[in-house]
Amino acid sequence: SHHIRRNPGWIGFEADVVTYECWLDHCKYLKSLGDAEIASSQNLREGMYVPRERARNDLKAQNDATNFALRKRIYETQRIKNELDWQRLNMVKDMEKLHKEINALEKALENKKNAIKLVETRLENRLFRPGIECCRDEAAVGLEDELHELRETRANLMAQLDNAKATFNALEDQLVNIDRELHNKNHALSTDLRCLDLRRRLASGERGPPATQTDRNIQLTRLQDEIPPEP
Repeated sequence: SHHIRRNPGWIGFEADVVTYECWLDHCKYLKSLGDAEIASSQNLREGMYVPRERARNDLKAQNDATNFALRKRIYETQRIKNELDWQRLNMVKDMEKLHKEINALEKALENKKNAIKLVETRLENRLFRPGIECCRDEAAVGLEDELHELRETRANLMAQLDNAKATFNALEDQLVNIDRELHNKNHALSTDLRCLDLRRRLASGERGPPATQTDRNIQLTRLQDEIPPEP
């Protein structure tokens, strides 16, 4: 081999060369230092085990408490949302019924107005009868009584119509408030569900959606089974 060469001038080890006993003692000393470091490291690991497990248990307890609070809030939000949906459904039915009632009152009021015009016209025509024929007879008294009743009925219908419209307007305002509350509850419910799903993914180690369009296409077309892994 080219690493082997002849050295005819070698005369032996020099006097200051370390003896085998010194070398062995030094090796034992280094080994004792290494053993001491290993023991210290083991003691450190054992000493860190309890705090580490305590911290892990604390984190798990906090995670469980947070998830429980989220699930409880989701349940309460869903319950309130269902209640609002039920109220909205009944309110819409009441508004439809009230709208029909308003139309019926308006139609009845219009009929009463026409009837009042007819009676007023008949009474006015009696004023133009000639001579002795222009008298306040039984027929005229009957027309006057009918006119009085029609006017009272019209006043009652107008009051009922005003009350119905006021109730309808109040229901409309309440419906706007319910729709606003439903929008807020739907948004809160969606946010809490997404948060709970993200926490579940973090706990299970699942990754999020692919970052690039290429990765998304690979996942959607399941090409990852055909693409060889990188070396």
